[in-house]
Amino acid sequence: MESFILIIAAFFTSVLSAIIGMGGGITLLGIMAILMPSGYLVVAYHGVIQLVSNITRTVVYRDHVNQLILKRFLIGLLPGLVLSALIIFAITYVYRVGSGSDLKIDFLKPIIGTYILWFLFLRRKKKAVQIKAFSWMGVLAGIATVFIGAMGPLIAPLFINDKLKKESVIATKAACQASGHLGKMPIFFFLFGVDYLSDWKLILPLVIAVYAGTNIGKQMLGKLPEHVFQTLFKIALTLIALRLIMISLW
Repeated sequence: MESFILIIAAFFTSVLSAIIGMGGGITLLGIMAILMPSGYLVVAYHGVIQLVSNITRTVVYRDHVNQLILKRFLIGLLPGLVLSALIIFAITYVYRVGSGSDLKIDFLKPIIGTYILWFLFLRRKKKAVQIKAFSWMGVLAGIATVFIGAMGPLIAPLFINDKLKKESVIATKAACQASGHLGKMPIFFFLFGVDYLSDWKLILPLVIAVYAGTNIGKQMLGKLPEHVFQTLFKIALTLIALRLIMISLW
């Protein structure tokens, strides 16, 4: 029953992400956290599913990927992933635990939620974000994708830009996220001992579901006006920020 629920959730959340560029990944992460017992496995398997989802969106909208933004992001992402691995290695050494699977670090969630709300509503200057900001955000995303499982809410505010069309927002953001999910797989393999092939019967149907959902979402996006897309993007981002903050209060 749990597998069926996950497949349905993977499909509909990928449709959501294909339409407004976000929201699906972190929603699926929450559902998986309820249905799966081990937190680190949730992050690891969610990463595989979202890797496929984001690669699919990148391929579908490949002509709209902003190459400059992607290159800047990748410059920061690699050091961020390396730093995450070093942090996990250091913590496991200090606390003398067998692997990263014995750790649970959720302190970044409310911090990211607060940052999103500040960016959307409290920031004084509403100037367009400079391209170089994506390099610094890449570093933070490399940490967030490992310790939280989703970096979408963290990098999404940078894409609130009238100069970027909805297709470019979805394509470039998906390419950035796919890079992060791919980069964290070796971390979970070597430091957490995750065997991705052992649960292929669970992962494969989820991968197929997100692929189908992404293609259906693309067809719906073409009928969505630009101003409506921008409004839905900001609303979804605000709701996600509030959810991240509320998680820390329960």
